[in-house]
Amino acid sequence: MGDWTRRIFIERADLFLKIMNEKWIKTEALVDGMIRLLKDFNIESGRILDLCCGNGRVAITFAKKGFRAVGIDFSPMFIEDAKEKARELGVSKRTSFICGDARRLLSLVPKDAFFDVVTSVWTSIGYYSKDEDLSVFKQARKLTRDGGILFIAETVHRDSLNLSFCPSSFTLYENIVLVEERKWDVLTSKLRTTWSFYAKNGDNLRLIDRIMFDIYVYSVSELASMLREAGWETVATYGNLATGQLFSPWTELNLVAKTTNMQHDEKGSGTTQFFKKTERSLKD
Repeated sequence: MGDWTRRIFIERADLFLKIMNEKWIKTEALVDGMIRLLKDFNIESGRILDLCCGNGRVAITFAKKGFRAVGIDFSPMFIEDAKEKARELGVSKRTSFICGDARRLLSLVPKDAFFDVVTSVWTSIGYYSKDEDLSVFKQARKLTRDGGILFIAETVHRDSLNLSFCPSSFTLYENIVLVEERKWDVLTSKLRTTWSFYAKNGDNLRLIDRIMFDIYVYSVSELASMLREAGWETVATYGNLATGQLFSPWTELNLVAKTTNMQHDEKGSGTTQFFKKTERSLKD
């Protein structure tokens, strides 16, 4: 299959943008749910690091609520769209979007730029190896102040697929029909999906592109164990962050983790200078 992430998120980013734009309508409720939970950890403002941010729906919504947000994604088209949306919504000075691979997070964000919250939304894990996922969360931990919170939200998990697997579906996005065909391997925990994009013209469909990809699907306990190794302790799981519904094997996974003890020379200057530099570049 080659590098399917490049195929979907860079070469056919125009198609995936249509899917992402449909997710925006539910994002405010998601972020409001996160903010309610953050209050339990005495976090009512601060800095957000949004991993695999796409076109910025989570980072921008946090910025609208008064937070400062940095979004990381390796798709140039997604990042440009996120910057444009931030300008349109009046939060350019509260957001920064960086085009780069989250697997090299520490090379993208200053090492002394500490964050209060890290988010990974909409099954943004399992694309590469387990070691690479572990490395991303270790790097995120190094960038997070002690007492910071990690949300892994809107994520598929192994139990849900074992209980209720749907082998095919189709969805209409504007004038594009997406047909999804799936194969679930219970022995390897790999979900193989084929996406076929069709242009819709009346009753006629024309194939635009077809992309096949595999993702590794974690169990809840496996993900919690990996996070513990990376410096995060899982403190809660939910089926829906917007409503506060508790997690069950039938729901999607929304996991909340807190930093475990780690020593930082926390001066906060790195993040401050980072945002000031970003604001200057926006004015230039």
